[in-house]
Amino acid sequence: MLKWIENNIELFDIVDKKDNIIKVWLNEKELHLNNDITRVVTTYIFDKNWYFYIAQRSPKKIIDPLKYEAPSHWRVNSWESYEIASKRETIEELWVKLTKSEEVSHYYTSFNTNIWLRQHYKKLFVWYIEDSINFCTKEIYNIKKFNNINDFFNFYKNNIELFSDAIKYDIEYLEKYYLKENDNL
Repeated sequence: MLKWIENNIELFDIVDKKDNIIKVWLNEKELHLNNDITRVVTTYIFDKNWYFYIAQRSPKKIIDPLKYEAPSHWRVNSWESYEIASKRETIEELWVKLTKSEEVSHYYTSFNTNIWLRQHYKKLFVWYIEDSINFCTKEIYNIKKFNNINDFFNFYKNNIELFSDAIKYDIEYLEKYYLKENDNL
């Protein structure tokens, strides 16, 4: 297994709507052939001053180019926990030092992209960072910073058409988590 990790070969599991494993160790080309459900992590970022960040997808992306979404998200490798996958992908995409994480929610989601239907069992995380964000231009076109999470929620509600459909449920769970449990934000 370590040899595969060292060679950057990614292998994934197929799960059901409750995150029970159905198939293991599939490569990327084997996924989504039968409307499969894959495990994914989605990560949002706060910095030490409570600024909240989202990302704008690269114009070179096939799915939802230039749409806003979470700064970091990807499938969970077969041998990874959700939290480890969130940390790995966030460091890879944003080149940041992560200080702590919170799991906001986990859920099954299904949504259409501009190409096809996607189904995921998702765990949603928030990471806190000490330093500034640098980002991989291959994946991300721009990073948008908000003074707080409420400013982000307002921006989303007034500009829904600028966002990927994948973000819709994230917003719902982020609002529940932060507006009800953390009124100080």
